[in-house]
Amino acid sequence: MFVILVAFTLFHIVVGTACLIWAVRLLTPGERGLWRAPAALLVAELMCWIYPIAAFVSAKLAWREHLAGAGHALPLLLAPILWLVVMGLVFAIADFIDDGVIGNARGRRP
Repeated sequence: MFVILVAFTLFHIVVGTACLIWAVRLLTPGERGLWRAPAALLVAELMCWIYPIAAFVSAKLAWREHLAGAGHALPLLLAPILWLVVMGLVFAIADFIDDGVIGNARGRRP
């Protein structure tokens, strides 16, 4: 169980850092100007700002539960991954509702 906890904790650190970098990038006017779908931009911002917080809290709680001898540390570590899946589906739905095409929420750089 220790190896699984370490692996998922490292995963959350890497993905959480990437989300924070992307969230800061989404604040720049140049990046915001590329988004065609305001709803998809909002979903992307929510996903990028909330995931690192959820990952930190769940990893901290999972390690605390593991060290206390409880057997439900793994579901706590999987919860932020479920957040990514759900928000990915919400993003796809928001993108499709905006213009009827999936993958067209953000334009290309000139």
